Amino acid sequence: MNSTEINELAAALVAAQAEFGAVPKGATNPFFKSKYASLPDVVQHASPILAKHGLAISQHVTYDEMGRDALMTYLLHKSGQYIAYSMKLHLIKEDPQAQGSAITYARRYSYQAVLGLVTDEDDDGQRATQAQAKVIKKAPDLTPSQEKLKNALAKKFKEASERKTWVESVVFHDIAGISALTEEEVQLCNDQLALEEAKK
Repeated sequence: MNSTEINELAAALVAAQAEFGAVPKGATNPFFKSKYASLPDVVQHASPILAKHGLAISQHVTYDEMGRDALMTYLLHKSGQYIAYSMKLHLIKEDPQAQGSAITYARRYSYQAVLGLVTDEDDDGQRATQAQAKVIKKAPDLTPSQEKLKNALAKKFKEASERKTWVESVVFHDIAGISALTEEEVQLCNDQLALEEAKK
């Protein structure tokens, strides 16, 4: 939603955006132990530049076409031109505290979005990429002799912890898994298995 003309507003916004830097992250999220730009940080950063170019932000709570709580954000110009859009409020539960949190959250993101503001750190998707890499990471392939030992141990011991303890008692050091064994250690384990089997 916007006024019939937005030419003056657009020119002012272009000039303002040329002066906006990255918004400093001045607040700390105690749950995730991470820094973020709070609503006061965002407003303090942008307000002097907006005023310089005859711009202002106005936000208020309203309802969308489905009757759900929403936040309406207006980008105003001193000429009377404006751009407005609404953002649905996502309440965790139905109480004043949850509504207050949802409003603050929506105000911060809507304020940044309408002005094209960014915060002072962008990992370019690094965390998401790292998380995906962890999901798709698979165990290293076993050599044929390691695979043979693995199958033999599975027949001898029901629990993985028992297999690990037994192997460590044979090679005399801790192991991360069968794939960590050298060929000599694999042969040593196979020999020990054969010896124990022969004693039965």
